[in-house]
Amino acid sequence: MWTGPPPERIVLVGFMGAGKTSVGRALAPLVGFRFLDLDERVEARTGRSVAGIFKEQGEAAFRVAEREAAQSIQSEPRLVVAAGGGAFAEAATREALSQGAVTVWLRCPLEVVLARLPADGRRPLLGSREIMRDLLARREESYGLADVAVDARAGSPAEVASRIADVLRGRGIGKGDRAAGR
Repeated sequence: MWTGPPPERIVLVGFMGAGKTSVGRALAPLVGFRFLDLDERVEARTGRSVAGIFKEQGEAAFRVAEREAAQSIQSEPRLVVAAGGGAFAEAATREALSQGAVTVWLRCPLEVVLARLPADGRRPLLGSREIMRDLLARREESYGLADVAVDARAGSPAEVASRIADVLRGRGIGKGDRAAGR
């Protein structure tokens, strides 16, 4: 649970397909912050797509670029950040994302995630139901380290964002808080 002064960033974590990007885009104006997709930051910094990095250099190279992107945002205030699905499972990246931030786990069961994910090649780790179940099981413990957990299985991105904003406002985070007046 978040304690202390209002955070500079709100970081959305969770499995692929949980809605981090779409919910993040809807959440940012509700709390008076800007939105940033960490995968897009990786792509801008490397000049390559996430899928391209995985294909040409492998997952380890992507995780290094992802950690560096997470470290690069530590001085950027008032951001809602959509982290990649594996970012919070990497200790160094999780630490970078957590600094000065409140972290929010978008909890979503595997069946819902699988129904949301298109097989378009943009998600390099998208595999069979068994592969996805194992990957989610390995990552859930890390996601559980987030400050807040929100059920993201039902409702539109705007509805999920509204629930998150309500939870955060109840903790003094977002529009009308001390940080918003800067």
